[in-house]
Amino acid sequence: MFDLEVSHINKTWKYKYDKEQYKVSDHWRIMKEAPYIGDCEDYSLTVLYLISEKSWLKFWLNLFTFKAKICFVTTHTGGGHAVLKFGKLYIDNWSKKFVSKQEMEKLGHRFHPWRFLPTTVAIKMLIAKFRG
Repeated sequence: MFDLEVSHINKTWKYKYDKEQYKVSDHWRIMKEAPYIGDCEDYSLTVLYLISEKSWLKFWLNLFTFKAKICFVTTHTGGGHAVLKFGKLYIDNWSKKFVSKQEMEKLGHRFHPWRFLPTTVAIKMLIAKFRG
């Protein structure tokens, strides 16, 4: 599923904490070009943007129709983490491919019943945009 898009981001993906990159604890953005440098939510948002054919309309339609969701999980170390759910499959910067929820849980991810609503995603992206 979406092998070209996922392969494209994975070729140059490098994890970097928001604190290191932006000097703030939370900065949500879509990475537009390689090299792709960011954290878990940047990875999830960028994959969604790529599989939405780099279309903002399709990106937001996928979120607002709940075809896509940004899920909040706790990792095996207890940290918070963002995972993209698209249809019935999940992807994050740990798996680097679309897998089942069970595969995500094998990585130590514990899914929480709530997720980031599309409006929350929009607000977090707007805040990041205005911070620069």
